[in-house]
Amino acid sequence: MRDLSSGYSTVEMIIVLGISLTLMAFVIPPVNAMLIRSKTTSSINRLVAAVNFTRHTAVQYHTVATLCATKANGKCGASWAGELSVFLDRNSNARHEPDEKLIARISNSHSDSSVTWRAFQNKRYLQMTPMGYTKFQNGNFVVCPANANPKYARQILINIQGRVRLNRSVDEAGHPIDRKGKQLRC
Repeated sequence: MRDLSSGYSTVEMIIVLGISLTLMAFVIPPVNAMLIRSKTTSSINRLVAAVNFTRHTAVQYHTVATLCATKANGKCGASWAGELSVFLDRNSNARHEPDEKLIARISNSHSDSSVTWRAFQNKRYLQMTPMGYTKFQNGNFVVCPANANPKYARQILINIQGRVRLNRSVDEAGHPIDRKGKQLRC
């Protein structure tokens, strides 16, 4: 049994501190990378769910449904990393009007990632038809983490039939690439 008046020596404390710092040097980078991947995955899941929900809404209500990034005034054209809106768009003008039903507002708890939408026709919104197809807007979302490191970027592809899939292609260095073999840019 140890005497209560005695403590640890300075040498013992320095050794324990050194071991602790060495272990932390090996643990912190993988944990940080895991957090970045987790936030990126969360943003991807949110977008995939929003696209699938918009498609389902268009089919269910037998009318065009629009998905867009909503500005503070409720109009389309904001950052895709922010709040998204899904609404019935009977006149297909990509503007939520008073007589058109707002189906959902989808918030983002991880607004530190950036999201870019690129599609045929360069529209700032995505529309689905009553048949579940896009309105000739096959394209992709590129999701980048807050640190803009393209190593953690991910791409979501949407075909003209409204089907969504994650692009899992990588180059020989392990960086994500698009369908043309170019590295994703943040």
